Amino acid sequence: MSDRVVVVGGGISGLAAAYEADRLGRNAVVLEATDRVGGKIDSGFIDGADLPFPVDMAADGFLARQPEVVELCNELGLGDDLVSPTGARAFIWANGALRAIPSPSVLGVPFDVDAVAASGIVSAAGVADFADRIDTAAAPLAGDASVGEVLRPRVGNEVFERLIDPLLGGINAGNADGLSIDAGAAQLAEAAQAGGSLRDALQAQVNRAQAAASGPVFNGLEGGNRRIIDALGTKLGEQVRTGEAVLGLERNGTGWLVRTERGTHPADRVVLATPAWITAGLISPLAPDAAVPLANLAYGDAVLVTFVIDKAQIDHPLDGAGFLVPRTEGLLMTACSWASSKWNHYDDGRHAILRVSAGRTDDGRWLDLNPDNLVAQLRDELVETVGLRGEPTVRITPWRQSLPQYRPGHLDRCDALDAAVAATMPGVVLTGAQMRGLGLPACVRQGRAAGAA
Repeated sequence: MSDRVVVVGGGISGLAAAYEADRLGRNAVVLEATDRVGGKIDSGFIDGADLPFPVDMAADGFLARQPEVVELCNELGLGDDLVSPTGARAFIWANGALRAIPSPSVLGVPFDVDAVAASGIVSAAGVADFADRIDTAAAPLAGDASVGEVLRPRVGNEVFERLIDPLLGGINAGNADGLSIDAGAAQLAEAAQAGGSLRDALQAQVNRAQAAASGPVFNGLEGGNRRIIDALGTKLGEQVRTGEAVLGLERNGTGWLVRTERGTHPADRVVLATPAWITAGLISPLAPDAAVPLANLAYGDAVLVTFVIDKAQIDHPLDGAGFLVPRTEGLLMTACSWASSKWNHYDDGRHAILRVSAGRTDDGRWLDLNPDNLVAQLRDELVETVGLRGEPTVRITPWRQSLPQYRPGHLDRCDALDAAVAATMPGVVLTGAQMRGLGLPACVRQGRAAGAA
Protein backbone atom coordinates (compact mmCIF):
# COMPACT_ATOMS: atom_id res chain seq x y z
CA MET A 1 0.00 0.00 0.00
CA SER A 2 1.28 3.48 -0.87
CA ASP A 3 2.00 6.10 1.76
CA ARG A 4 -1.00 8.13 2.83
CA VAL A 5 -0.24 11.86 2.85
CA VAL A 6 -2.63 14.31 4.48
CA VAL A 7 -2.12 17.92 3.46
CA VAL A 8 -3.62 20.53 5.77
CA GLY A 9 -4.37 23.74 3.89
CA GLY A 10 -5.62 24.18 0.33
CA GLY A 11 -3.64 27.18 -0.83
CA ILE A 12 -1.21 26.92 -3.73
CA SER A 13 1.48 25.36 -1.49
CA GLY A 14 -0.86 22.69 -0.16
CA LEU A 15 -2.30 21.86 -3.57
CA ALA A 16 1.20 21.64 -5.04
CA ALA A 17 2.21 19.28 -2.23
CA ALA A 18 -0.76 17.01 -2.85
CA TYR A 19 -0.22 17.14 -6.60
CA GLU A 20 3.40 16.06 -6.20
CA ALA A 21 2.55 13.31 -3.72
CA ASP A 22 -0.15 12.03 -6.06
CA ARG A 23 2.23 12.19 -9.01
CA LEU A 24 4.67 9.99 -7.07
CA GLY A 25 1.98 7.38 -6.44
CA ARG A 26 1.11 8.34 -2.88
CA ASN A 27 -2.43 8.49 -1.57
CA ALA A 28 -2.93 12.20 -0.89
CA VAL A 29 -5.85 14.13 0.58
CA VAL A 30 -6.17 17.90 1.07
CA LEU A 31 -8.14 19.27 4.02
CA GLU A 32 -9.21 22.90 3.63
CA ALA A 33 -11.17 24.69 6.36
CA THR A 34 -12.91 27.20 4.07
CA ASP A 35 -15.36 26.57 1.25
CA ARG A 36 -12.79 27.17 -1.50
CA VAL A 37 -9.21 26.23 -2.28
CA GLY A 38 -6.60 28.61 -3.62
CA GLY A 39 -5.83 30.70 -0.57
CA LYS A 40 -4.59 34.08 -1.76
CA ILE A 41 -4.98 33.22 -5.44
CA ASP A 42 -8.30 34.03 -7.06
CA SER A 43 -9.74 35.58 -10.20
CA GLY A 44 -13.27 36.57 -11.08
CA PHE A 45 -15.56 38.73 -13.17
CA ILE A 46 -16.21 42.23 -11.85
CA ASP A 47 -19.89 42.82 -11.19
CA GLY A 48 -21.23 45.76 -13.17
CA ALA A 49 -18.19 46.08 -15.40
CA ASP A 50 -18.65 45.35 -19.06
CA LEU A 51 -15.56 43.16 -19.25
CA PRO A 52 -15.65 39.85 -21.15
CA PHE A 53 -12.97 38.25 -18.95
CA PRO A 54 -12.17 37.66 -15.26
CA VAL A 55 -9.57 39.79 -13.49
CA ASP A 56 -7.12 38.56 -10.87
CA MET A 57 -7.98 39.47 -7.28
CA ALA A 58 -4.39 39.23 -6.03
CA ALA A 59 -1.17 38.32 -7.85
CA ASP A 60 -1.59 38.73 -11.60
CA GLY A 61 1.84 37.44 -12.56
CA PHE A 62 4.88 35.52 -11.43
CA LEU A 63 8.59 35.33 -12.12
CA ALA A 64 9.15 33.29 -15.26
CA ARG A 65 12.88 32.86 -14.68
CA GLN A 66 12.05 30.91 -11.54
CA PRO A 67 10.65 27.96 -13.48
CA GLU A 68 8.34 26.29 -10.96
CA VAL A 69 5.01 27.84 -12.01
CA VAL A 70 5.82 27.69 -15.72
CA GLU A 71 6.67 23.99 -15.39
CA LEU A 72 3.50 23.34 -13.40
CA CYS A 73 1.37 25.14 -15.99
CA ASN A 74 2.91 23.03 -18.73
CA GLU A 75 2.19 19.85 -16.78
CA LEU A 76 -1.42 20.94 -16.23
CA GLY A 77 -2.01 21.72 -19.90
CA LEU A 78 -2.02 25.48 -19.41
CA GLY A 79 1.31 26.21 -21.09
CA ASP A 80 -0.22 27.58 -24.30
CA ASP A 81 -2.05 30.24 -22.28
CA LEU A 82 1.02 31.69 -20.58
CA VAL A 83 1.45 35.35 -21.46
CA SER A 84 4.10 37.97 -20.77
CA PRO A 85 3.60 41.63 -19.85
CA THR A 86 3.96 44.35 -22.43
CA GLY A 87 7.28 45.51 -21.00
CA ALA A 88 5.92 48.99 -20.39
CA ARG A 89 7.90 51.15 -17.98
CA ALA A 90 6.88 51.77 -14.39
CA PHE A 91 6.64 55.04 -12.48
CA ILE A 92 6.97 56.55 -9.02
CA TRP A 93 4.55 59.19 -7.75
CA ALA A 94 6.90 61.87 -6.43
CA ASN A 95 6.73 65.63 -6.02
CA GLY A 96 3.25 65.83 -7.50
CA ALA A 97 3.94 63.92 -10.71
CA LEU A 98 4.43 60.45 -12.15
CA ARG A 99 8.12 59.98 -12.88
CA ALA A 100 9.75 57.02 -14.64
CA ILE A 101 11.74 54.73 -12.38
CA PRO A 102 15.43 55.12 -13.26
CA SER A 103 17.03 52.27 -15.15
CA PRO A 104 18.97 50.06 -14.76
CA SER A 105 18.01 48.79 -11.33
CA VAL A 106 17.83 45.55 -9.37
CA LEU A 107 14.80 45.08 -7.09
CA GLY A 108 14.32 48.83 -7.07
CA VAL A 109 17.97 49.64 -6.37
CA PRO A 110 19.40 51.98 -9.03
CA PHE A 111 23.09 52.24 -9.71
CA ASP A 112 23.40 54.88 -12.43
CA VAL A 113 23.81 58.34 -10.91
CA ASP A 114 22.78 60.20 -14.08
CA ALA A 115 19.57 58.16 -14.38
CA VAL A 116 18.65 58.91 -10.78
CA ALA A 117 19.35 62.60 -11.28
CA ALA A 118 17.26 62.73 -14.48
CA SER A 119 14.29 60.99 -12.88
CA GLY A 120 13.25 63.95 -10.76
CA ILE A 121 12.38 61.58 -7.93
CA VAL A 122 15.35 62.45 -5.73
CA SER A 123 16.51 65.93 -4.74
CA ALA A 124 19.87 67.32 -5.81
CA ALA A 125 21.17 66.69 -2.30
CA GLY A 126 19.87 63.12 -2.43
CA VAL A 127 21.56 62.54 -5.80
CA ALA A 128 24.86 63.89 -4.48
CA ASP A 129 24.59 61.64 -1.41
CA PHE A 130 23.85 58.66 -3.66
CA ALA A 131 26.82 59.47 -5.91
CA ASP A 132 29.12 59.58 -2.88
CA ARG A 133 27.99 56.17 -1.65
CA ILE A 134 27.21 53.88 -4.61
CA ASP A 135 30.87 53.23 -5.47
CA THR A 136 32.23 53.22 -1.94
CA ALA A 137 33.89 49.91 -1.15
CA ALA A 138 32.14 47.96 1.59
CA ALA A 139 33.13 44.85 3.47
CA PRO A 140 31.30 41.70 2.34
CA LEU A 141 28.05 41.18 4.23
CA ALA A 142 28.34 38.27 6.67
CA GLY A 143 25.09 36.78 7.91
CA ASP A 144 21.63 38.26 7.56
CA ALA A 145 20.51 41.84 8.14
CA SER A 146 17.60 44.05 7.15
CA VAL A 147 17.49 45.61 3.72
CA GLY A 148 17.60 49.02 5.37
CA GLU A 149 20.67 48.20 7.44
CA VAL A 150 22.54 47.09 4.33
CA LEU A 151 21.37 49.62 1.75
CA ARG A 152 20.83 52.92 3.54
CA PRO A 153 24.61 53.33 4.04
CA ARG A 154 25.24 52.38 0.39
CA VAL A 155 22.64 54.50 -1.40
CA GLY A 156 21.59 57.18 1.09
CA ASN A 157 18.30 57.69 2.89
CA GLU A 158 16.51 59.53 0.11
CA VAL A 159 17.13 56.96 -2.61
CA PHE A 160 16.22 54.22 -0.15
CA GLU A 161 12.94 55.85 0.90
CA ARG A 162 11.84 57.03 -2.54
CA LEU A 163 12.92 54.13 -4.76
CA ILE A 164 13.73 50.99 -2.77
CA ASP A 165 11.18 50.91 0.05
CA PRO A 166 8.20 51.61 -2.27
CA LEU A 167 9.02 48.39 -4.15
CA LEU A 168 10.32 46.01 -1.50
CA GLY A 169 8.23 47.39 1.33
CA GLY A 170 5.15 47.81 -0.83
CA ILE A 171 5.00 44.33 -2.33
CA ASN A 172 5.34 42.83 1.15
CA ALA A 173 2.84 45.26 2.76
CA GLY A 174 5.65 46.05 5.15
CA ASN A 175 8.76 48.14 5.55
CA ALA A 176 12.10 47.47 3.87
CA ASP A 177 13.85 48.64 7.04
CA GLY A 178 12.62 45.47 8.73
CA LEU A 179 12.86 43.04 5.81
CA SER A 180 15.44 40.25 5.89
CA ILE A 181 17.75 40.76 2.93
CA ASP A 182 18.42 37.01 2.73
CA ALA A 183 14.76 35.96 2.76
CA GLY A 184 13.17 38.93 1.02
CA ALA A 185 15.77 40.22 -1.44
CA ALA A 186 18.20 37.45 -2.32
CA GLN A 187 19.68 39.31 -5.30
CA LEU A 188 20.60 42.23 -3.08
CA ALA A 189 22.03 39.87 -0.48
CA GLU A 190 24.25 38.34 -3.15
CA ALA A 191 25.47 41.80 -4.18
CA ALA A 192 26.17 42.78 -0.56
CA GLN A 193 27.99 39.50 0.10
CA ALA A 194 30.34 40.28 -2.77
CA GLY A 195 31.60 43.40 -0.99
CA GLY A 196 33.31 46.26 -2.78
CA SER A 197 31.31 48.65 -4.94
CA LEU A 198 27.54 48.12 -4.93
CA ARG A 199 27.37 49.54 -8.44
CA ASP A 200 29.84 46.95 -9.70
CA ALA A 201 28.04 44.06 -8.00
CA LEU A 202 24.62 45.08 -9.37
CA GLN A 203 25.99 45.74 -12.85
CA ALA A 204 27.53 42.26 -12.85
CA GLN A 205 24.12 40.79 -11.97
CA VAL A 206 22.46 42.68 -14.81
CA ASN A 207 25.16 41.55 -17.24
CA ARG A 208 24.74 37.90 -16.23
CA ALA A 209 20.95 38.14 -16.50
CA GLN A 210 21.15 39.67 -19.96
CA ALA A 211 23.60 37.02 -21.13
CA ALA A 212 21.37 34.23 -19.82
CA ALA A 213 18.08 35.76 -20.93
CA SER A 214 15.97 33.28 -22.87
CA GLY A 215 12.44 34.54 -22.45
CA PRO A 216 10.30 36.92 -20.43
CA VAL A 217 11.13 37.89 -16.86
CA PHE A 218 7.47 37.60 -15.83
CA ASN A 219 4.52 35.51 -16.94
CA GLY A 220 0.81 35.62 -16.33
CA LEU A 221 -1.99 33.29 -17.32
CA GLU A 222 -4.71 34.34 -19.71
CA GLY A 223 -7.98 33.99 -17.87
CA GLY A 224 -6.34 34.61 -14.49
CA ASN A 225 -4.17 32.70 -12.05
CA ARG A 226 -7.28 31.05 -10.61
CA ARG A 227 -7.02 28.65 -13.55
CA ILE A 228 -3.92 27.09 -11.93
CA ILE A 229 -5.95 26.39 -8.81
CA ASP A 230 -8.88 25.02 -10.80
CA ALA A 231 -6.58 22.74 -12.82
CA LEU A 232 -4.96 21.38 -9.65
CA GLY A 233 -8.39 20.87 -8.14
CA THR A 234 -9.56 18.97 -11.22
CA LYS A 235 -6.43 16.83 -11.16
CA LEU A 236 -6.90 15.94 -7.50
CA GLY A 237 -10.68 15.58 -7.68
CA GLU A 238 -12.27 14.04 -4.59
CA GLN A 239 -8.93 14.08 -2.83
CA VAL A 240 -9.70 17.73 -2.00
CA ARG A 241 -12.07 18.22 0.94
CA THR A 242 -13.28 21.77 1.59
CA GLY A 243 -15.10 22.92 4.70
CA GLU A 244 -13.12 20.48 6.86
CA ALA A 245 -11.11 22.26 9.53
CA VAL A 246 -8.31 20.36 11.24
CA LEU A 247 -8.52 20.41 15.04
CA GLY A 248 -5.33 18.56 15.96
CA LEU A 249 -2.72 15.87 15.30
CA GLU A 250 -2.24 12.68 17.31
CA ARG A 251 0.47 10.05 17.14
CA ASN A 252 -0.71 6.74 15.69
CA GLY A 253 2.13 4.23 15.94
CA THR A 254 4.71 5.41 13.43
CA GLY A 255 2.12 7.59 11.72
CA TRP A 256 -0.49 10.18 12.56
CA LEU A 257 -4.18 10.75 13.01
CA VAL A 258 -5.39 14.09 11.69
CA ARG A 259 -8.47 15.02 13.68
CA THR A 260 -11.14 17.21 12.04
CA GLU A 261 -14.68 18.30 12.78
CA ARG A 262 -15.90 15.33 10.74
CA GLY A 263 -13.66 12.57 12.07
CA THR A 264 -10.07 11.46 11.71
CA HIS A 265 -7.74 10.80 8.78
CA PRO A 266 -4.87 8.33 9.25
CA ALA A 267 -1.61 9.48 7.69
CA ASP A 268 1.91 8.21 7.22
CA ARG A 269 3.00 11.78 6.52
CA VAL A 270 1.40 15.15 7.21
CA VAL A 271 2.09 18.36 5.33
CA LEU A 272 1.05 21.53 7.18
CA ALA A 273 0.50 24.24 4.57
CA THR A 274 -1.47 26.57 6.79
CA PRO A 275 -0.74 30.17 7.91
CA ALA A 276 1.84 30.44 10.66
CA TRP A 277 -0.56 30.98 13.56
CA ILE A 278 -2.66 27.96 12.57
CA THR A 279 0.42 25.78 12.13
CA ALA A 280 1.66 26.96 15.54
CA GLY A 281 -1.59 25.84 17.16
CA LEU A 282 -1.41 22.42 15.52
CA ILE A 283 2.18 21.63 16.51
CA SER A 284 2.30 23.30 19.94
CA PRO A 285 1.05 20.25 21.95
CA LEU A 286 3.98 18.13 20.71
CA ALA A 287 6.58 20.74 19.73
CA PRO A 288 5.89 23.80 21.91
CA ASP A 289 9.30 25.39 21.37
CA ALA A 290 8.98 25.08 17.60
CA ALA A 291 5.56 26.73 17.72
CA VAL A 292 6.89 29.94 19.27
CA PRO A 293 8.53 31.51 16.19
CA LEU A 294 5.46 30.65 14.11
CA ALA A 295 3.10 32.19 16.66
CA ASN A 296 5.25 35.32 16.74
CA LEU A 297 5.50 35.75 12.96
CA ALA A 298 3.92 39.07 11.98
CA TYR A 299 1.62 39.40 8.96
CA GLY A 300 0.67 42.42 6.88
CA ASP A 301 -2.89 43.42 6.01
CA ALA A 302 -3.52 44.68 2.49
CA VAL A 303 -6.46 45.54 0.27
CA LEU A 304 -6.73 45.50 -3.52
CA VAL A 305 -9.36 47.79 -5.04
CA THR A 306 -9.94 47.29 -8.76
CA PHE A 307 -11.32 50.26 -10.72
CA VAL A 308 -12.77 49.80 -14.21
CA ILE A 309 -13.64 52.85 -16.31
CA ASP A 310 -13.69 53.98 -19.91
CA LYS A 311 -10.19 55.04 -20.99
CA ALA A 312 -11.58 58.34 -22.25
CA GLN A 313 -12.33 59.27 -18.65
CA ILE A 314 -8.66 59.23 -17.60
CA ASP A 315 -6.40 62.13 -18.55
CA HIS A 316 -3.13 60.18 -18.27
CA PRO A 317 -2.28 58.03 -21.32
CA LEU A 318 -1.49 55.08 -19.00
CA ASP A 319 1.58 54.39 -21.11
CA GLY A 320 3.20 52.10 -18.59
CA ALA A 321 2.72 49.26 -16.15
CA GLY A 322 1.67 51.49 -13.24
CA PHE A 323 3.27 53.32 -10.37
CA LEU A 324 4.53 52.97 -6.80
CA VAL A 325 3.95 55.45 -4.00
CA PRO A 326 6.62 56.21 -1.38
CA ARG A 327 5.24 56.48 2.14
CA THR A 328 6.73 59.99 2.25
CA GLU A 329 4.04 61.13 -0.22
CA GLY A 330 1.30 60.56 2.36
CA LEU A 331 -1.19 58.81 0.07
CA LEU A 332 -3.31 55.89 1.23
CA MET A 333 -2.44 53.85 -1.86
CA THR A 334 0.89 52.06 -2.03
CA ALA A 335 0.74 51.17 -5.72
CA CYS A 336 -1.48 51.31 -8.78
CA SER A 337 -1.08 48.69 -11.50
CA TRP A 338 -2.43 49.67 -14.93
CA ALA A 339 -3.49 46.12 -15.74
CA SER A 340 -5.01 47.01 -19.11
CA SER A 341 -1.66 48.49 -20.21
CA LYS A 342 0.55 45.96 -18.46
CA TRP A 343 -1.14 42.87 -19.94
CA ASN A 344 -2.57 42.57 -23.45
CA HIS A 345 -5.17 40.05 -22.28
CA TYR A 346 -6.66 42.73 -20.00
CA ASP A 347 -7.02 45.26 -22.82
CA ASP A 348 -10.44 45.16 -24.50
CA GLY A 349 -9.69 48.39 -26.36
CA ARG A 350 -12.17 50.40 -24.33
CA HIS A 351 -11.68 50.04 -20.60
CA ALA A 352 -8.88 50.99 -18.24
CA ILE A 353 -8.38 48.50 -15.42
CA LEU A 354 -6.56 50.00 -12.43
CA ARG A 355 -5.59 47.69 -9.55
CA VAL A 356 -4.93 49.90 -6.53
CA SER A 357 -3.21 48.50 -3.41
CA ALA A 358 -3.19 49.91 0.11
CA GLY A 359 -1.91 48.76 3.48
CA ARG A 360 1.42 48.30 5.24
CA THR A 361 2.34 46.86 8.62
CA ASP A 362 2.92 50.41 9.81
CA ASP A 363 -0.06 51.92 7.96
CA GLY A 364 -3.43 50.35 8.70
CA ARG A 365 -5.54 53.38 7.79
CA TRP A 366 -7.60 51.39 5.32
CA LEU A 367 -8.78 49.10 8.11
CA ASP A 368 -10.57 52.05 9.74
CA LEU A 369 -12.51 52.99 6.59
CA ASN A 370 -15.85 51.54 5.57
CA PRO A 371 -16.01 50.34 1.93
CA ASP A 372 -17.58 53.56 0.63
CA ASN A 373 -14.99 55.78 2.31
CA LEU A 374 -12.14 53.51 1.20
CA VAL A 375 -13.26 53.73 -2.43
CA ALA A 376 -13.85 57.48 -2.16
CA GLN A 377 -10.37 58.17 -0.82
CA LEU A 378 -8.63 55.98 -3.39
CA ARG A 379 -10.76 57.51 -6.15
CA ASP A 380 -9.67 60.99 -5.03
CA GLU A 381 -6.05 59.83 -5.20
CA LEU A 382 -6.60 58.53 -8.74
CA VAL A 383 -8.02 61.94 -9.66
CA GLU A 384 -4.80 63.46 -8.35
CA THR A 385 -2.35 60.98 -9.89
CA VAL A 386 -3.85 59.96 -13.26
CA GLY A 387 -6.66 62.45 -13.81
CA LEU A 388 -9.57 60.08 -13.27
CA ARG A 389 -12.96 61.52 -14.27
CA GLY A 390 -16.38 59.95 -13.97
CA GLU A 391 -17.53 57.10 -11.76
CA PRO A 392 -15.75 53.74 -12.20
CA THR A 393 -17.03 50.29 -11.43
CA VAL A 394 -15.22 49.03 -8.35
CA ARG A 395 -14.39 45.71 -6.68
CA ILE A 396 -12.84 45.56 -3.20
CA THR A 397 -10.72 42.54 -2.27
CA PRO A 398 -9.40 42.67 1.30
CA TRP A 399 -6.52 40.38 2.21
CA ARG A 400 -6.29 40.36 6.01
CA GLN A 401 -3.23 38.72 7.61
CA SER A 402 -2.03 37.83 4.14
CA LEU A 403 1.67 38.66 3.86
CA PRO A 404 4.18 37.15 6.32
CA GLN A 405 6.95 39.54 7.32
CA TYR A 406 10.44 38.11 6.99
CA ARG A 407 12.57 39.72 9.69
CA PRO A 408 16.38 39.31 9.78
CA GLY A 409 17.35 35.75 10.69
CA HIS A 410 14.17 34.35 9.13
CA LEU A 411 15.82 31.59 7.11
CA ASP A 412 17.88 30.44 10.11
CA ARG A 413 14.66 30.26 12.13
CA CYS A 414 13.09 28.18 9.36
CA ASP A 415 16.04 25.75 9.45
CA ALA A 416 15.75 25.44 13.24
CA LEU A 417 12.01 24.98 12.95
CA ASP A 418 12.37 22.19 10.40
CA ALA A 419 14.93 20.44 12.60
CA ALA A 420 12.77 20.73 15.71
CA VAL A 421 9.67 19.39 13.97
CA ALA A 422 11.62 16.53 12.39
CA ALA A 423 12.99 15.56 15.81
CA THR A 424 9.72 15.75 17.76
CA MET A 425 7.12 15.09 15.05
CA PRO A 426 8.70 12.74 12.47
CA GLY A 427 6.65 12.52 9.31
CA VAL A 428 5.32 16.08 9.66
CA VAL A 429 6.56 18.75 7.22
CA LEU A 430 5.87 22.48 7.25
CA THR A 431 5.50 24.47 4.05
CA GLY A 432 3.95 27.65 2.71
CA ALA A 433 4.55 31.36 2.35
CA GLN A 434 5.51 31.74 6.01
CA MET A 435 8.64 29.67 5.38
CA ARG A 436 10.92 30.38 2.41
CA GLY A 437 9.24 32.71 -0.05
CA LEU A 438 5.78 34.13 -0.67
CA GLY A 439 5.75 34.49 -4.46
CA LEU A 440 3.98 31.85 -6.56
CA PRO A 441 7.18 30.11 -7.72
CA ALA A 442 8.48 29.87 -4.14
CA CYS A 443 5.17 28.48 -2.88
CA VAL A 444 4.97 25.89 -5.66
CA ARG A 445 8.61 24.91 -5.12
CA GLN A 446 8.15 24.48 -1.36
CA GLY A 447 4.85 22.65 -1.78
CA ARG A 448 6.17 20.13 -4.28
CA ALA A 449 9.25 19.52 -2.15
CA ALA A 450 7.02 18.86 0.86
CA GLY A 451 4.85 16.47 -1.15
CA ALA A 452 7.95 14.55 -2.24
CA ALA A 453 9.59 14.48 1.22
